[in-house]
Amino acid sequence: MTMARKGPLSRLVVASLALAFSSSKLLCFHACRTPSTCSTELTGRPAEVAIPKSPKAWRRALPHDAVPVRQFLHLHRYLQLWRVHWIGPENLDRAGLRVTGMDTYAIVASVLLQVITGFHSSVEEPDETDERLKYPNLHRLMYEGQMIFASISVVCSTYTMVMFLLCKIYSVMALGLYKDVSYDLFQAATGRFRLRAFWSLIIAMHSFLVAFAMNLFTRIKGNRGLMFFFVGMLGIIPVVYDWQIIYQIAEKYVYA
Repeated sequence: MTMARKGPLSRLVVASLALAFSSSKLLCFHACRTPSTCSTELTGRPAEVAIPKSPKAWRRALPHDAVPVRQFLHLHRYLQLWRVHWIGPENLDRAGLRVTGMDTYAIVASVLLQVITGFHSSVEEPDETDERLKYPNLHRLMYEGQMIFASISVVCSTYTMVMFLLCKIYSVMALGLYKDVSYDLFQAATGRFRLRAFWSLIIAMHSFLVAFAMNLFTRIKGNRGLMFFFVGMLGIIPVVYDWQIIYQIAEKYVYA
């Protein structure tokens, strides 16, 4: 206050300090997830903030009503798509994202193929003379089931890896040779093959999980092995269920 009375320069300094102090509060509030931390740093006293604890409360707080407005404001993207499709050139940044997605599928399939190959070679044929085999016929059935599901997983993961690698190679080649129209036609013509490769990867994952659950019975043996097999099969159910939810959300928001 004493500086404000002395002159206009002092008043300007006081106003600048006040503006900086208020701006720091606003920036801290927007930057922090928990405003209580910012309030503690600024005032020295913890602030009580009503944070929703249940997941339903968080979902209600999301701005779902603003989705149509945001989609309407993004209508100019159709103009960009039209220009790229008819006039060109191809947006290399977004094309690179598509190619990266194909590369990711191929890498996941190759890693899964390596895991399944090691798993396939480690499965031993049951010895019927082993005294620990309480259910020899069931052990034989489990062994054959592991071979079947592991073979399905190997074939499906190999198909996925090769298919996405070929799509990536020819897509990059078309873009590198300035054949934007050829790239667009290639993407449209290979869409159904990429979809088959995606579901082939899902089948490979499911088959591997079932074969792994069967392997628990052949390794532990007896009633305990049977119990672990059923526990493993029950553990697969929530995993597959969550995957299905992700597919549905992607179909609703990404592919709609």
